[in-house]
Amino acid sequence: MWKFLKFNICVVVTSVLDIVSYMFMLYVVFKSQCNTPLPESALLSLLGIRYKGYLYSYLISTSIGYIAAYLINRKVTFKSNINPLYSSVLYAALAIFNILVSSYLGGVFGTYIASHGISSPIIEMVSKFIIINIPTIWTYPLERYIIQINKKERQVQKMPMIIASDLDGTLLKSNTDISEENLRAIERLAQKGAKIILLTGRTLYEVPKELRTCKGVEYIVFSNGAGIYHREKGIIEYRTISNEKAFKIYKVLNEYKTFIELYTNGAPYVETADFSQELFEYYKIDSQFIPEMYKSRRTCDSIKDLIFDLDFKTEMFDVFFRNQDERSECYERLKREFDEIEITTSMTNNLEIMLKGINKGSALRELCQIAGFDIKDVTVVGDSKNDLTVFNTEVKKYAVANACEEIKALADKIICSNDENIMCYIEREAV
Repeated sequence: MWKFLKFNICVVVTSVLDIVSYMFMLYVVFKSQCNTPLPESALLSLLGIRYKGYLYSYLISTSIGYIAAYLINRKVTFKSNINPLYSSVLYAALAIFNILVSSYLGGVFGTYIASHGISSPIIEMVSKFIIINIPTIWTYPLERYIIQINKKERQVQKMPMIIASDLDGTLLKSNTDISEENLRAIERLAQKGAKIILLTGRTLYEVPKELRTCKGVEYIVFSNGAGIYHREKGIIEYRTISNEKAFKIYKVLNEYKTFIELYTNGAPYVETADFSQELFEYYKIDSQFIPEMYKSRRTCDSIKDLIFDLDFKTEMFDVFFRNQDERSECYERLKREFDEIEITTSMTNNLEIMLKGINKGSALRELCQIAGFDIKDVTVVGDSKNDLTVFNTEVKKYAVANACEEIKALADKIICSNDENIMCYIEREAV
């Protein structure tokens, strides 16, 4: 109904334009030819047109009116996005037909007016208004449903509004750096309304500063879910292992050849005596990760003393083994002796030990409840076994090309590698 009203408003506006131009043509430009007969012609005779002045005035003014109507109806009335060439050709055919009809009616009216000597501006305007509006009977339906239609928009994939990414092996390059390309993509995605979440086994302190301070990153799930950080509110959830239980776990770990890291108060601690290149290599810590060890690890005299320090809260143990058999044996023993712990891994030679129920999957569920997100709207990107808990939720799952086979098996899609800027990939896919 609103389109019909707008169409009729357009008719009134263009009718005024048509009439004004017609009167100007008739009484100024072609005034001297209003009583000049046209040469004999079968077509003109059929159309009932007898005088040059009336014919020229109708043709020019009607053309002006139709051109104006076409532009107004395309842009305002119907807001058509159909190919301009398509609509122009069809409209031109309609306009020619209408002009011929109008010219015929104009000639008939003009001949009658001239032969009866009743010509006056008022009579001319009334006759012109009648002639203009007769074609609207068929013009409106033809324009709305054939000429000025809206083509169906190409279905564009909805941008993932909530993107949760692992860090090591996923968002970070193999050398553990965050690329400038990924940072800029995060900012652009956030500007378009996307919510960016980091899901990492790292402590909060270990998250690269560029990401911690990036305005596009809204949440950080750290230490495999022990804590949830909000960019403006700080830490909003924090669950840790009790001092007594942490010490019992530490005693078991010490019975094996292990390199023990204690994640506490948002930072990773290593005993000073163990903090050396020689031991990093002895425990087969990934050579590309060693620079990160030097950059982010804090040293202490005794992890045992740190565990019992009331100012420190144990988020997680990250333990490296030299011997795979010992790693397997320790894993089984921990599962057997401690009911209230959760164990995962992100490397082939480590174990990550948290409080039971603490993992990336449970933390993401909790975050969604806090933030009011539907977990089904989340797109998760990961690579290693400590991402399995989140890949077993209802999220959309992307595995990087370098992901472990267990993650790839659960993925909805395998995308580029961590060295190929995953956020740029997601951004391209979204648009």
